[in-house]
Amino acid sequence: MSRTADYTIQGFLYQFNKTLLEILKAQDDAVITIEGIIEDIEIGDKDLITAIQCKYHESNETYTVSAIYKPLLQMMHHFHFSSEGKINYVLFAHFPGLSDKEFAVDKAELQKALSSTNKVYKSYVDELNGKIDLDAFLKKFSTSVGPAFDELVNEAYGLLEVNGISTDDVKTLAYPNAIQLIANLSILHDAEKRKITKRDFLSTLHQIKTTAISQWTLSLKTRQSLLTARRKQLKPNLAKNARLRYFVLHIDSLKEFETQVVMFISDYLEKYHFKPAHLKTPVFCLDTSEEQFRMIELRLYQKGIITNDGYVANVFDESRFLRDPMTKKGDNGAVEREFSLRLLRWSTPGTVLNKRKSDDLFVLGAGGYAGLDIEDVNLEELATDSFNEIKYMLGLIDVCE
Repeated sequence: MSRTADYTIQGFLYQFNKTLLEILKAQDDAVITIEGIIEDIEIGDKDLITAIQCKYHESNETYTVSAIYKPLLQMMHHFHFSSEGKINYVLFAHFPGLSDKEFAVDKAELQKALSSTNKVYKSYVDELNGKIDLDAFLKKFSTSVGPAFDELVNEAYGLLEVNGISTDDVKTLAYPNAIQLIANLSILHDAEKRKITKRDFLSTLHQIKTTAISQWTLSLKTRQSLLTARRKQLKPNLAKNARLRYFVLHIDSLKEFETQVVMFISDYLEKYHFKPAHLKTPVFCLDTSEEQFRMIELRLYQKGIITNDGYVANVFDESRFLRDPMTKKGDNGAVEREFSLRLLRWSTPGTVLNKRKSDDLFVLGAGGYAGLDIEDVNLEELATDSFNEIKYMLGLIDVCE
């Protein structure tokens, strides 16, 4: 990951952590809007809205007032044209070494922002300069110096405990799931769906019993602890012989897919589908091109792994795909199956996977499961891009570096 991409993710995580703090500090029924219409976080309590914009700047950037011209102009614009005096504006920012005194914004600095010649700000300057009541705006505006990232996270840990989360569950269950809940809400297009109350947020959090694995949670410093926790959570069901498991693998979000996928399938079969008691044939559904799909099927065959892809004379037949393999006892009592797995392309027509629901649906990578009916199905989303991490969580390897 590039430094720019890493800083971008850190910026979002900083905002998500600040959002979590605001939720946990709010009254039970106060409405918090994530990625609000006005600012990053909006807290509605009775007739007053507090709109908070978060800015997180990495350790090599020092503070200058010009660095906050954009949020200042955006807030002034909304105040002048849309607020009707019912909104308080807060600029919450972290710069290394920044003090409260340095971050105090006065009328002179607002005027400097309004006098900027930067073309990026021209529309704001043209609409506001000489027209906005700066004294009135300052009565509704405040700044707040954000702590370092780790301090913000530690504060979130403490508030989760204060709000009834067990100390043992905070770091590897409640906290990463809280961040994921906020991330999920932040991308919803309908602003009404991005609203939540503290009561509803905590209620949802208490109901989640598995650790979210995603680009957001795996960007946290507790990555290895989260993987270990997820491994422990998956182990009981994986230890059961009679479970029908479907795997959806998204090529675009899994690193080294071409070189790793055949070994991954082989490793899974060697551990979880080799006993006579392993009666449920697993399905591996690959989000690939037709050419890639056929090449993977060939490579599996070359390793001695026979698949059922449901095709007869280039026509997909659901009944053929869903039939059980014929079996017989081989040498030393080992079971020999007509085929060891069902192999499916993600784009295969029909709703074949919905006609015979799995016990467990594993979604590997960040492509989702649109179109699959997950009612009465145990959904396990492992949205990492690393096959090693997937193997570790599934118990196929014992060490993940």
